[in-house]
Amino acid sequence: MKKINRFSLYVTNAVALRRCIAGKSPYALSIDLERNPNYVGNIEDPNRPDQYNSADYPSIAKEVECGLNDITPPDDWEVSNSHEKVDKEVVSLSDPNFVLKVLRGIKASRHAAKLNSLEELYQHLSPKNAKEKEIIKSVWEDFTKTNA
Repeated sequence: MKKINRFSLYVTNAVALRRCIAGKSPYALSIDLERNPNYVGNIEDPNRPDQYNSADYPSIAKEVECGLNDITPPDDWEVSNSHEKVDKEVVSLSDPNFVLKVLRGIKASRHAAKLNSLEELYQHLSPKNAKEKEIIKSVWEDFTKTNA
């Protein structure tokens, strides 16, 4: 696992959340940003040091249907030493807590209808593997019982 600064990790994870809510795969967001097809995937890979360029933040926010304030830390966020590095722990659909945040975000978005069926949700989220599909299914089943 690589190390990056806390600010970059915050942005990476916030963009991953908003990207999933908007229903964009890493590839699709990369293309929409007119970047290399692996741009977002490389940034979200914990084994690579890649980070978002701050000049891209406005375009990213537009493409993932949110404001700049949704992908950058709040004003009262504790500023760290810019040289301090943390483990690049990137959120993913293999984490049930992250999936729950995504489902809550989808419910509050224009994409809420994607929660009506598991197949539509899979198409919206583009899970990478069977483990992600299993976790999405499990969280979705609980979510639909309590949020019907």
